[in-house]
Amino acid sequence: MTQPSTDRKTRPPPDRTKHTLFCPACGHEAAIDGDWEVIEEDGERVLSCPRCGEVVDRRPRRGRRPLVA
Repeated sequence: MTQPSTDRKTRPPPDRTKHTLFCPACGHEAAIDGDWEVIEEDGERVLSCPRCGEVVDRRPRRGRRPLVA
């Protein structure tokens, strides 16, 4: 059985880098440190789309430990 070629010289580089976020609602795309609206709320960092307001990422703030009930 022949193995598929994995030679990078024959493949073009990707158009986008891995740190690009995409808005599922409107298709807007930008780097993670791009034009996304950043809101800190309830111990979370929320990134929302500047075009439509859709939340594209929600993570605990760095340096804060989650509350244990």
